[in-house]
Order: sequence, then C-alpha cells, then structure tokens
Amino acid sequence: MQAERRLSGGWRRSVTALTAMLAFIFAMPPALHAADINFPPTDYVIRSGDGARIIGHAHFELRDGPDGLRTVHGDYHYLNGDSDVEDDTIRIPPGSSPPIFVRFRHVFYNPDGSISRSGEADVTAGYGQCTIYKHGVARTTRDQLNFPPDTFAGAAVIIALRDYLMSAPTDHRVFHVFNCVPGPKVLKVALSVHRQARWAYYPGDLVEVGLKPDFGWLNIVIGPFLPTLRVWFDPADAWFFTGSKSARYYKGSDIMLVRAYRPEPASGGGGPVPAGGGSPMPATSAAPTPMPSAASR
Repeated sequence: MQAERRLSGGWRRSVTALTAMLAFIFAMPPALHAADINFPPTDYVIRSGDGARIIGHAHFELRDGPDGLRTVHGDYHYLNGDSDVEDDTIRIPPGSSPPIFVRFRHVFYNPDGSISRSGEADVTAGYGQCTIYKHGVARTTRDQLNFPPDTFAGAAVIIALRDYLMSAPTDHRVFHVFNCVPGPKVLKVALSVHRQARWAYYPGDLVEVGLKPDFGWLNIVIGPFLPTLRVWFDPADAWFFTGSKSARYYKGSDIMLVRAYRPEPASGGGGPVPAGGGSPMPATSAAPTPMPSAASR
C-alpha cells in the first residue's frame, strides 16, 4: 500500500501539461489544414479545483510565425498575484497533413515577478528541460528525449484530442505527452471519451475526455490511484474547447479552466454568446450563472 501511495502521489498530476493548460487551438474545422486553423482571442475563468471559487483569469490567442509556424500564446493571472505564460508552437506542413508539434515552454511566476518554475521541450533539438527555483536558486533537469510522432505538450495536446474526437471510430486511444513530473518525461497517455456529457460550469451537451498515464499491466495495480484529467469540448460549436480540470503543475493545486461567456441580450436569439467570440451556444434551462471575462474583472 505504501508503494501504491507513492505511485499515486508521484503520478497524480503527471498530465498537468495537458491543461495548464492553458493556450489552445479552438475553432478548427474537421480537416486540420493550415489555412483552416482559426483561433479567435478567447477568455477563460480559472476556478478552484472544486469549482467553488473564481481564482483567476486566462487569455489565449494564436500568433503566426515564419516558415509555417504558429504559436498558441496563453496568459494566466491569479487573484493572489501569481501568473503564468505559455507558448506552444506547431508547424503547418503542406497539403492536408495535421500540424506537427515543434516546441513547448511554460513559465510560472511568483507575485513579485520572480520565476517559480518552468518547463520546456524542443522536438527538433530532442531535449526536455524542467526548472524549479528554491530560495532564488534554479534547480534544472535537462535530458535528451525521444519524441514519438504522436507526441504533444501543453496546449498542443488539444490539437490531438480534437482531431481524434472528430475522426476516431472508437472511444479509446493512447498517445504521448511531454511533462515535468518533476523531471522531463515523455509519457504514454490513455484517453476515454464520454459523449453527451453535462458539465455544471458550461451549458449544452458536451463531450468529456478523460486522460491519465498508461503504464500497461501496472494499471491493474495503480490504476485506481491515478485520478483522471478531464477536458470538455462543445460539438455544437465546432468542437470548441470549453474547459478542463487538472493541476496547475506537478504537485500543485487543482484548478478548473472554464470558457468565459456573456448572456445573449433579451431581444437576441439562441443561448449565451462566448466572451471570446464564436457562434451562440445552444440555449439550455440548466445553464450555470454566466461568469465574467478577464476584461470585466
């Protein structure tokens, strides 16, 4: 049992980079063509892990770069003064091939602006690096890594999830993700899909994806001790990423990321309109109280 507890604690947040998530590719049509990727600037509310409190706000946008590179940029601001900056870069190959993960960098800041920790990976250079600052001293672990073709990290994971949801014949799949746990690792991750799911923090019938590390036969022993990371998409709104629940970082506190939206005016039609743009969300009698966008706080 002690060994199981150690495994549970050690891997409990091993899929953090899937949500810290968070900068994301949102309104992409089913075929992930280069010219079709559309990521309107979008606001999210950061809630406590139990959903009871608003603890911050996040904003994401897609930035074009040279040579077919595009970077999802995310800014996180917490009410206690903490902040994060995340940049996840993909390469757009010619033709109809899906985007290719290129590099990842996520930096966490203390309220005074000093760096708390950071994680980065570069597929071309073949390395991953994780740094934790303690009393102002950086403790860095850097390793050469093998990145399988289906490897993603940070916000780029959303690309793989969305493509899978629109094309997969089954509701189970395994792929790879880079993360700091706490050192740099490429983990095999299994996912499960729950369709027509309801979520108290966003209206409509959503699709919920559960993810957790896949340890093969060891899952029989430690599987029950590994909580599942949860991510929600809205199939009625071009499979827009609507939120997630994870840890902020390895052994950090649990957080929820919820797409901010504003109510549709009484004279308008349909349901509430996403604060970051996009089509009106379907009306629902079970819709939660709309939460403010980052700009209104």
